[in-house]
Amino acid sequence: MSLRAIATFDVHTRGGVGNALASWFGAALAHPLRGGLEEEGQGTAFFSASTRADERAPSREFHPLATEWEAMREELGREPETAHLLFMREYLGRPLVHVRSSSTRVRRPDAQAQLLFGADRGGLDDPSFCSGVVEFLVAALDTVNPAFAWLGADAPASEETNLDWVLGRRVRDSVREARTLLRGYSWTTVCPEELSRRLGGPDALAATGAFHAVHPLRTGGVVLQASRTPAEYTDEVLRGVFEALGPVLPPGTPRFEPAHPDLRYVPEDAARPARRPQSPDANPPP
Repeated sequence: MSLRAIATFDVHTRGGVGNALASWFGAALAHPLRGGLEEEGQGTAFFSASTRADERAPSREFHPLATEWEAMREELGREPETAHLLFMREYLGRPLVHVRSSSTRVRRPDAQAQLLFGADRGGLDDPSFCSGVVEFLVAALDTVNPAFAWLGADAPASEETNLDWVLGRRVRDSVREARTLLRGYSWTTVCPEELSRRLGGPDALAATGAFHAVHPLRTGGVVLQASRTPAEYTDEVLRGVFEALGPVLPPGTPRFEPAHPDLRYVPEDAARPARRPQSPDANPPP
C-alpha cells in the first residue's frame, strides 16, 4: 500500500487557497522531493509539471522545473483549476512522488491537494520515513490553517474521506461543514483551528494519550499523529483517535462500503455516548 496525504482548502484558509496550494507544492519540493531538482539537472530524474487555469484553458507546462518553479508558484497563487507535479527516475519508469490539486468537484474557491508516494519510496513500518512525511505535512500547512487534512495508507484516492463514504456524505457538504464537523480521520489527522479549539487545543489533545505526536500549526490547527508509523496504527490506536475526536465528528452510524473495503473507521455513531456495562447494583429490582 502507498502513503497518501490529502488536504482541503476553503474560503477561510489563511492567506487564501492559492497561497495554500503554493505552500503545498513548495513543501513537497523542500521535503520528500529534496534534491529532486538537482537530479533533474543531472539528467537522472525528471519532473512533469503543469497547471490549467480553468476547464477550458490549455495546460501550461513548466519544464525544466529547476528554472520554472517560481513561475509555477505564481500560477498556483492564482488558484488554477488543476495542477500537478510528477517526479520520476529514468531507470524506474514509474512515479516516485505525485503532487496534485484540483477544484473540479468541490468547486472554487474550495480545492483539494494530494501527495502520493510510490510504493518503493519508503516503508509504512519505517519510523524515519514516516517522520519525514509528517514533517512535510506540518511544513505545508503551518501558515495555512486548512479546513481539513489527513495522511495514511487507507486514504482513498477520491475526494471523499473515509467518513464521506461510510456515512453517505456528499463531498460538497462535508467540505462546506469542515470547520464545524471533522471530515474524517486516519493515521495522521489535521483539525482546523476551529475544531482544535472545541477539543481544548493541542495540550488537551496531547493529554488524551491517543496520539504519538501533536504538532500545533503556527496560524491555527493541529496535526495529530496517532502512532509512529501506519503499520502501528492498530485497531486499538484507531479507537483512541475516534474517542479523542468524537465531539467534532459527524453524527451517524457508518455502513460498510463494498467499493472501498480498505477504509479504516470505528463502526459506531460518534454522537452516541459509549455504552458501558452497568454494575449489578445499578439495575433496579424487578
